[in-house]
Amino acid sequence: MSLYDNLFELLPLGRGGVALPNRIVMGPMTLNQATDSGHITPWIVEWYRRRAAGGVGTLIGAAVFVAQNGRGWRNAVGIADDSYIEGWQACVEAAHENGALFGTQLFHGGAASRVSLLGHQPLSASDWAREGFDPARAMTAAEIEQAIEDFEEGARRSIAAGCDFVELHGAHGYLLHQFWRGDVNHRTDKWGEPTAFPVAVTRAVREVIGPDVPLIYRFSIHADDPAAPNQPVTPDSLSEFLRVLEAAGVDVWDISCWHESRRGYFGSDILLPDWVRRFSDKPRIVAGNLLTPPETSAYLAQGHAEATALARALIADAEWVNKARKDKADEIRAFEPSHMSALKEGTDPGA
Repeated sequence: MSLYDNLFELLPLGRGGVALPNRIVMGPMTLNQATDSGHITPWIVEWYRRRAAGGVGTLIGAAVFVAQNGRGWRNAVGIADDSYIEGWQACVEAAHENGALFGTQLFHGGAASRVSLLGHQPLSASDWAREGFDPARAMTAAEIEQAIEDFEEGARRSIAAGCDFVELHGAHGYLLHQFWRGDVNHRTDKWGEPTAFPVAVTRAVREVIGPDVPLIYRFSIHADDPAAPNQPVTPDSLSEFLRVLEAAGVDVWDISCWHESRRGYFGSDILLPDWVRRFSDKPRIVAGNLLTPPETSAYLAQGHAEATALARALIADAEWVNKARKDKADEIRAFEPSHMSALKEGTDPGA
């Protein structure tokens, strides 16, 4: 028995008999340790291996660009052609050897990029300049169709690498999110309907991964700032978003609350995952600054989520889960801002 037994229960995902081994997911984190071309390095494989050995039940490879024109930053990981498959196979094997599941988070940065990285102007739903990045231009209809195919091919390569599931990155102001956001997407063609592009990508990915592989969708209301207003999303538009994406093939919601998982939404005290539960019965993975076993266990016990995605907690201590299982939460290394600096320099602060 553990003080935090609810963290160590299986979580069936409702498809193909796949179940999370426990309720702790290593949330997708950008490590910036890939090669210049975005291929996996031994450093990345060992990062995943340590967290799987440390007891994490499920690992998600973060922000995996599906096309060269979707890169968001240097030394990010990719899956833009078949040459990337071998590296992801190594990551999957590192997880499986330690009893963990592994999947890729398929990503296109859209307007969240720079000319100096891409060699051309970034792309988005409409002409839009995201703060901190170069101005993006509206995609042509042909470019949108190509992006859908790029996500589909990324999913095919993920399955070829042995992934247990696939996740779509529809949060934080990246391309899928840009199409959903009414303050960004001003198109007058069929892609101006906010859910049209996310639904098309989801359907294409579901088709290629087949009926037995779980499909997770990460979304957020805001882009990066937890103090940002909820508009243009409303409870009604959130309900419609969840409904049409589930019909397209989504099995699990990965809900990003940025750094505040206890923030109320839509002018209420109701948490975002609790709004989701009003409209959906799918499992919810929630990310939002949960750092310790007591608060993580309590969050699940209070019914806000079925699983939690830890990021900074697992940067600080790769053995977080094993220590929680052994009721040694007081031995867990606490996250410090210096850990991010160490990570950028290529040091694993949680080792």
